Amino acid sequence: MDTVTAIHTRRSIRDYEKRAVARESIADILWDAAQAPTTPVSGPFLFHVIEGVARIADFGDHAKQYAREHRPNAVGYGAVGYSWADRSDFKVFLDAPVVIVISGHADNSQSIEDCTRAGQNLVLSAHARGLGTCWVGAPMLWLRSPQTRKQLGIAETFEPFAAFTLGYAASVPPSHSRERPQIVWA
Repeated sequence: MDTVTAIHTRRSIRDYEKRAVARESIADILWDAAQAPTTPVSGPFLFHVIEGVARIADFGDHAKQYAREHRPNAVGYGAVGYSWADRSDFKVFLDAPVVIVISGHADNSQSIEDCTRAGQNLVLSAHARGLGTCWVGAPMLWLRSPQTRKQLGIAETFEPFAAFTLGYAASVPPSHSRERPQIVWA
């Protein structure tokens, strides 16, 4: 699959088959993700791979509970976006068989950009290999907690900036037509 086709046909997958993804396939996808450009300040990003539908669903329950207990209470930007934590039907990790967390060096002000570029490579590589992904923002508060970082082996020198589900799509959402973007030639 060429890159342009991958860009135009990839969808966020929220419905996964229960079957596992081969570690060799995951490693190949992460190798592709690692080709993203990085800043030379502190070095590249770090990938943590979590496997197992039941284990991941349990982590999702913990992430949801953590969000209910620790979400920002203040009105404003930080408080927006946590209503999912109160929904009984919401699944943080969408019953995926694999979750990948991308972390960058905590002392590098450009780590979030580095991890974002790696994440884009990850979703395109997975799609080109017949796998589905979804960039999930819901677990980030939980992933950054000291207890979770310790449990997953995320060193203090790294900060989790992105999380993705990965697996074989049980269903693919329909494509939505998009209008061409407005362009300002300056």
